[in-house]
Amino acid sequence: MKIVVSQNVIIDCLNKIQPAVQTKTGSLPILQNFLLEAKKETLKFASTDLEIAIKHIQKKDFKIINEGSITIPFKKFYEIISTIEKESEITIYVEEDKVNVICGKTKAKISSLLPADYPAIPSINEKEFFRINAFEIVSMIDKTVFSASTDDKNTVLNGLLWKKEKNIFTIAATDGRRLSVISREIKDGLKKDFKVIIPSRILQEVSNFIKNSCNEKDNVIVDISTNQVGFRIKDTDFISRFIEGNFPSYETVIPKNFESSAKISVDKLLTSTKRAVICSGDVKTGFVKYIFKKDVLIITSSSQSVDFEDEIDCEFSVNSGDFTVVYTPRFIMDILKNVDTDSVEFKFTGATTPTMVKNPKDNNLIYMIMPLKNY
Repeated sequence: MKIVVSQNVIIDCLNKIQPAVQTKTGSLPILQNFLLEAKKETLKFASTDLEIAIKHIQKKDFKIINEGSITIPFKKFYEIISTIEKESEITIYVEEDKVNVICGKTKAKISSLLPADYPAIPSINEKEFFRINAFEIVSMIDKTVFSASTDDKNTVLNGLLWKKEKNIFTIAATDGRRLSVISREIKDGLKKDFKVIIPSRILQEVSNFIKNSCNEKDNVIVDISTNQVGFRIKDTDFISRFIEGNFPSYETVIPKNFESSAKISVDKLLTSTKRAVICSGDVKTGFVKYIFKKDVLIITSSSQSVDFEDEIDCEFSVNSGDFTVVYTPRFIMDILKNVDTDSVEFKFTGATTPTMVKNPKDNNLIYMIMPLKNY
């Protein structure tokens, strides 16, 4: 294999596949490599850590002198290429078990491994897919993925439920203490219904990639196959296996009737909660108390050295008197940062039962959070 390509093109391609390169020590050495293939007027860059795989096809801005393929240590290759001046023309060719990198008087030889030993990169099934606007899928992911568990002990909750019923597409995530659910209508593509669990990691990578690479008119092809999900975003594919298991029946924790509700400014609530967190000592282990009155919400927190209290306006409707509830503040802030509205509505059935938080203008986006009971 021998190719000629500019430095900035290589760096761009490497950045696209970097998230799937294995970086953990003790892993298979070849997983710390990436696959480079020159064939039929395209360059293929691919990586996998056996959890997710990323494949990018480069179709222009290079020259193939000899076709072929090789796997190259990602970290060392990236470090060498990144020191070369941008726009510089680089020649890359394989000689026995070495990859030669030449730019002007600069030369480097890097040990490589045979491509035959590299794990097979799955392909996307172009017959079984649906198409969705890139930034609509980003919005759905970002509004839910933060509720997924980060505890490796519960694999099912590390993923997000994706389901399609007729033309309604729903994403749900929960860590057992909070829940995010969003639904949208799909008009383009897959006819069959599905219900699968997708790892949160690949969804975060897809979201980040779209934000950095797409415009508002771009679409994403989503392939839901028998045992894997694939995302095609322009010339880059993201692929992951489903998580096996049964996702919790989240519908059972969403009340149909509520005893009270409150409408609050997002900016004011987020700012006040941030202040309360500072005074509580720790965003992860601290807690914040919310006291709802007729026209005001009182927010308090404390630590060994600080007592905090703040008041903000709210529209509170209740069948009885004042209402006090305690939350993990991170749960409140995660919702407020992603809800995309000027005000939110809190709906209550009690001080120790799940609270609904929603955008009053979007009935297809629901958050549920569990109050803390021992404070």
